[in-house]
Amino acid sequence: MTVFRCHFTMNSSCQLATGVALVTVLSGLPSYAQSPLPLSQLTSERLTPERLTSEQLTSDVLPLSPEAPSPEERDLPISPEAAEHEAVEDRSTQSLTLDQAVELAEQNSRLLQIARLQVEVLKTIQQEAESTLLPRVVLGANLTYERQAVGEFLERQLGNALGDLRNTIDQRVEDLVPPQFRPLAEREINLLNSFADRALADIINRAGLSSIGRSANLPFSATAAVVYDPDIWGARAAVVQAAELEVQTGKLELERQREDLRLLIATEYYNLQEADALVRITEAALDNALSVLADAQALQSAGVGTQLDVRRTQVLVANIRQGLEVALTLQTNSRRRLVQRLGLPITADVTAADPVAVAGTWDLSLDESIEAALQNRRELDELQLQQAVNRRQEHLARAGNRPQLSLFASYSVLNVLNAPFNPGFADGYAVGGTLLWELYDGGATRSRVARTQLNQEILANRLADVESEIWLQVEEIYNDLQATATNIETAAVTVSEAEEVLRQSRLGFNAGVVTQLEVTTAQTNLTDAETRLVRSILDYNRALAALQRSVNLPGEQVGRAVR
Repeated sequence: MTVFRCHFTMNSSCQLATGVALVTVLSGLPSYAQSPLPLSQLTSERLTPERLTSEQLTSDVLPLSPEAPSPEERDLPISPEAAEHEAVEDRSTQSLTLDQAVELAEQNSRLLQIARLQVEVLKTIQQEAESTLLPRVVLGANLTYERQAVGEFLERQLGNALGDLRNTIDQRVEDLVPPQFRPLAEREINLLNSFADRALADIINRAGLSSIGRSANLPFSATAAVVYDPDIWGARAAVVQAAELEVQTGKLELERQREDLRLLIATEYYNLQEADALVRITEAALDNALSVLADAQALQSAGVGTQLDVRRTQVLVANIRQGLEVALTLQTNSRRRLVQRLGLPITADVTAADPVAVAGTWDLSLDESIEAALQNRRELDELQLQQAVNRRQEHLARAGNRPQLSLFASYSVLNVLNAPFNPGFADGYAVGGTLLWELYDGGATRSRVARTQLNQEILANRLADVESEIWLQVEEIYNDLQATATNIETAAVTVSEAEEVLRQSRLGFNAGVVTQLEVTTAQTNLTDAETRLVRSILDYNRALAALQRSVNLPGEQVGRAVR
């Protein structure tokens, strides 16, 4: 997150004119606005005070706060699909409450969408692991067209031999029978050829070659088998349990990212509120300074004022205008950052609809807050799930060198479809089991078990370290709560006093008993007090959001802890 810090180098007259106010206004955002308490890093943040009543810290002490939005303005009309159709030059601005901003961010967050998809991936892994506990049913069929090369070769060879025999008979007939007698001897020639064919077929049958030269065979077979590996050592059950724990871990990670996003949006929203308040305070200070300048110029024209008073006021006006430009830039950048965090297109623009007011009070004691944080923080739950997963992995590793049993049963049928005198389908079956026991694996199983035990010790130490970090984090934040509450109360009283001082200074100035420098100083003090009040309240709200995120109470307990 970019933090803007602007400091002015002022001469002595400027210091008299502006004092501490502009330095406070433009010195940048507080520590709450710089980072939204990422849980993975366990960074410390301030929290809000205990039992600070809303009646004491009402928003009435903020005369420059915006009015509450109407019901129509509190809707959520902005969406990425609708905003994409708006032209850049016709950008519309929509006011959003904090609740609407959080809801919109959760809808558009790509990180949350990725986390949801990762949970679905883990669920598919779990389903795959559960499938290993069930038997496997396998169906198979085979239809083959068989024509062997040796059969084709012998068939051609026998055909060639039969052709040579017929040619020899024909040649002998031509040599023995004159041409004029051949028509009369044709019947005897055909009988001779038929006798030769039968003689060759008889030779083939006696040699056992009658089926080799035939056309191809067409066998068909089908098999159904059931295979089951009994989980006698609980190895696959451990894999299933580990997969279930991984799904739970993924869900916890999704919730953690959602809570981080809510804190991030709340921080950005309060940053925008502070930028808006700085603009309003600076504009009001500029109006008052211009009024003082007009009075000084009028007094100078009447001969009762000095040129020094006019120039001093002109310096004040110039510095406030410069501060207003910086505040406007900070406001614009805060709006653009919030648009980006909400996942809206670049053509969208948003403003803060909620007035600057105390968001609530924290009613849990320090011990109760620490205990709730140790019970509800997602990091601790994730580490505990990792320990459970590691124990399942140890159980799986120990089963590596134990006997493994596999049972099977199959049924098959066979038929040669084009066989002569086809007898139909023939069937068969097989039932059996396989036992595999790897007696020695070179120490691989022992090494895997030792690795899981070392990982268990690492996780235990990491869990203790995270618990200590959370304890220290909540305690440090909680110890700072009273100071934050006191700052708001003190700033509210200071604003009232500064307003009264300015009023009396103007009356005295008009009566001629107060100098123009005193009026300018009173105006500067009021600007400084208003700025401190706004910043104190928004620091309080940021701290309250950080405390809610740090303790991470369930939804039904938040209402009892925050009023």
